[in-house]
Amino acid sequence: MKMASVLLIYPPLSFEERAALSAYAPPLGILYLASVLEGAGHRVRVVDAEAERLSLEELGRIMEEERPEVVGITCLTLTLDSCKRIVREARRRCRAYVVVGGPHISVCPPELLGEIGADAYVVGEAEGEILRIVEERPRGLIRASEPQDLDSLPLPARRLVEHVEYGQFYGMKMLGKVTGILTTRGCRYGCTYCNRPKKLGFRARSPRSLLEELKLLDREGFDSIWIADDNFTNDPRRVIKLAELMKEEGLKFHFFGQARVDTPSRALYRAMREMGVLALSYGVESVVPRVVRWYAKTPHPERWPEYVRRTLELCKEHDIIFLGSLIFGAPMETREDMERSIEFLERGGADFINGNILLYMVGSAIWNWARREGKLRPDQFVATAPELGLTPYSREELQELCNRCADFSKREGWKSAFRKILGRREMGLIWMGVRRYVGDYLKVRRVRREIYGYGYGKRYTTKE
Repeated sequence: MKMASVLLIYPPLSFEERAALSAYAPPLGILYLASVLEGAGHRVRVVDAEAERLSLEELGRIMEEERPEVVGITCLTLTLDSCKRIVREARRRCRAYVVVGGPHISVCPPELLGEIGADAYVVGEAEGEILRIVEERPRGLIRASEPQDLDSLPLPARRLVEHVEYGQFYGMKMLGKVTGILTTRGCRYGCTYCNRPKKLGFRARSPRSLLEELKLLDREGFDSIWIADDNFTNDPRRVIKLAELMKEEGLKFHFFGQARVDTPSRALYRAMREMGVLALSYGVESVVPRVVRWYAKTPHPERWPEYVRRTLELCKEHDIIFLGSLIFGAPMETREDMERSIEFLERGGADFINGNILLYMVGSAIWNWARREGKLRPDQFVATAPELGLTPYSREELQELCNRCADFSKREGWKSAFRKILGRREMGLIWMGVRRYVGDYLKVRRVRREIYGYGYGKRYTTKE
């Protein structure tokens, strides 16, 4: 069998401008695929065009230098335009077979995929198909069966992006050498705004498997780890078991990730503190029960404000930085509702608040509803609530609320976050934090400005 040269690309949101606070962690999806390919003897190069801030011209030159036989591209709905441009560039620069996968391909109407211009499109997670794709190069739509035993997968080929600096998390720079890890795949929930709800069955790696990977990352000198799960606290017992195993091995990292507010157990938060969880992002969205019900966040929307309040208390008790995300623009939501949610987090002790304008994205329940109502075209894959006339408020009015959240984060978040770092009494962490935020003050000022564009539905980019 002839070994192939493969170029795997993670596109940027835009080639012209750098998105606010991009490049927080490596693209684990294509690093898993790279590991499978390398294990079979294929030559692989990974290009994270977002994190490396490459122009289309620079990416094109890489294609000419590498002369790959196969180009694989990850496509998110928000990177679709960049993905199309990369496909065209590949046609111009090399004679490669071009295959596109990623979340957008799995939710896009199949009849519209041809507009991307690739040779093949992969629906699902491709570890089980990638060798056949590279070696046989089939055309058209490829449906991949998602791996059920995550422990059996080879670890992601992180060394292929070791030259890239990662670690930006909502205005905080993760400390030291940074990477990411996946402990689960899929999601148990069905939030109506998400264009990946229950698309894949929920699967979790065993604590023992995670421990072995963490031991390797420790040997490789990593300090901070982005947990790339949709929801790290899906199974609190598994998190607690992992923390116990790490304690036995003397392992500790600075973890950042995403969690839900409806698992507010003291045992869980004590375990997360002990294993080194430093900051978590929570999809609060709203504290108004009728809005929470429309988003299908929980079967018990009337309990949601209490879940949020209790989680805020536990984060304060265990010195875990709380980033609460809100969404503005649900059809029934009033300005008073939105202000109530902001004030709830401000007064409740949130460290950072991230406001977002509601997006209707292809594949989500609300996109399908808006499509049935004739509010958008089948090829209109993403649109804001104001664009569709599905909120009484203008984009400017909603942006004003988002800016209020960013103002709070810029004014209060840094101080409260640093108090929590001091509360941990970890001198190494404190020293690294002081060195980062005092020694690099000008960079921090720029990052503080960029939080106004972090999230969805807003526009803030920088050409720096």
